[in-house]
Amino acid sequence: MSLVIDAIADLPVGIKHGVGGLLGHKIYVGLGSAGKQFFYFDLEQTELGWQSAPEFPGCSRDDAAYTVCNDKLYVFSGAGIEVGNHYPTVLLDGYEFNSVDNCWKQLEGQLPIGFLGGSCAALSSGEIVFLGGYNKETFDNFVGELSQIDPQSSPDAHKSRLTQFMSQDVADYRWNQDIWKYEPSDNRWSIICKNTRPANCGAGITQSGDVITLIEGEIKPGLRSLETKQYEFCGAEVNQRGLCQSIASVDYEHEGLAGHFVETLGNQIYVYGGAYFIGSQNNLKHGKLYTHQGLKKHFTNKVWKFDSEGWRFAGEFGEGLAYGVSLSTEQRMYIIGGENSLGEAQRRCYTLY
Repeated sequence: MSLVIDAIADLPVGIKHGVGGLLGHKIYVGLGSAGKQFFYFDLEQTELGWQSAPEFPGCSRDDAAYTVCNDKLYVFSGAGIEVGNHYPTVLLDGYEFNSVDNCWKQLEGQLPIGFLGGSCAALSSGEIVFLGGYNKETFDNFVGELSQIDPQSSPDAHKSRLTQFMSQDVADYRWNQDIWKYEPSDNRWSIICKNTRPANCGAGITQSGDVITLIEGEIKPGLRSLETKQYEFCGAEVNQRGLCQSIASVDYEHEGLAGHFVETLGNQIYVYGGAYFIGSQNNLKHGKLYTHQGLKKHFTNKVWKFDSEGWRFAGEFGEGLAYGVSLSTEQRMYIIGGENSLGEAQRRCYTLY
């Protein structure tokens, strides 16, 4: 597949850290920087552009886990400010959007854990599996404490608390190390097994059949993983395959990615964009646990493809973007919104094929 990039209609508002999916012949996207707004783009009537869909019924949120299962879009957890709070916490609610009925429905009961920054995907069995996610207690306590310190009047205290939090070992953040399963048919949650590799947040996820590929992501705030992992789901069991080739093995300057756009087209996985801190891996090698302290976040514009032979460079695309929504049809990858190096939520959308 040659790398061809075309633009489609701009979003009504910039969207980063949101959710989205392909339902029938319509692309749906919203939340994140769009608040409760939700939009759709009809691939069979592209001249109509983006149109408004029913507003999200829960509180506004960033970085929720989401996937399409049985032609419905599911949204789990994320971080948001609930009624009575003045700072964001990890949310424990889930929602289902039915495009046929054109409505949202809240799932019954609370989620067993938070999945802020986690990844999920639907299996052919109609079950949804989850990997990674922030620990609610750790996140809530830190953000709550930091919110009590005014960075303007008490800059030293604010910096000290931030440095203390960021200087911890990977295990201290207590990210979700279990592989969870949700069965929409009876609203049931269960743990399949322990993840044998370090938990990730902001990872790229894609699948082919019941084989899920998890690409990089963070292993602690500011530090990216260099691993590409595959998990084969066989009924109630998971075959946690060995590590795949790393992008870093073909690009020695690569420092891992978070918030990248990932899709499978044919028998190849495509990765575009993502963000990382230049120098963070070197800091880790030298024992500095606050690996991104004083470093600038870099938004890459590189495109990579992965096949049975490993990773290969596939080209460059415009400016670097991260934290948007990606999805695909049989032959096209859609890149929806995202954030640029200035922190701006993007309205622009593209296809890659």
